[in-house]
Amino acid sequence: EIPAEWISSFPSGADLIRKAIELRPARRLAVDARILRRRECEYEIFRSVEEAVELPRITKGFASIDEFVARAQTVLQRRKTRAGRSLELHTREILLEEGFEEDRAFSHGPESEPGKRPDFLFPSAEAYRNPTFPQSSLRMLAAKTTCKDRWRQILNEADRVATKHLLTLQEGVSVNQFREMTEAGVKLVVPRRLHDAYPTAVKPGLMTLRAFLEEVRGLGLTG
Repeated sequence: EIPAEWISSFPSGADLIRKAIELRPARRLAVDARILRRRECEYEIFRSVEEAVELPRITKGFASIDEFVARAQTVLQRRKTRAGRSLELHTREILLEEGFEEDRAFSHGPESEPGKRPDFLFPSAEAYRNPTFPQSSLRMLAAKTTCKDRWRQILNEADRVATKHLLTLQEGVSVNQFREMTEAGVKLVVPRRLHDAYPTAVKPGLMTLRAFLEEVRGLGLTG
């Protein structure tokens, strides 16, 4: 069932996500369950395509160690690229499905300040850059599959937004690390199903994706 063109040219992350949505539309599911179900499907598709593309090359063998290393680096880099963008692209699709109009209710990958590009700004990059627009009505959302060692990267991505919301699929962080995040102004957004992986003391401080979207809608700026 893998499209023939995917064998000759590995599909982009956007292609994989479109296929996952086609196979798992799940629009009746709540957003927290929907994003997890689709991402799991997308990962299965990725691994299937990876095996179909790479296994024949591997079984043929390599003429040298350098040739083997080069192939391995290509595979690993592709995995890193996919992992780095997957959650962000799934989140964009969820926003659109939930009635958030791009560039009116959210901006994807805009420049907030020179050289700084948060994953999402609400309600828009235009509003963010307008000095008369109230800071209290601005929101920023970063999307990182894992956040244990990467959450600090988002602290300076949008200077006008005091609280940085971070959507993650990380299954648990320590109480000390969560305290450190909170003190730095980071609010974790975690799909509901994953909350049980967090310490009891941390759970009350977590936000679901649904709750985050409701907060943004509550600002009355969703277009």
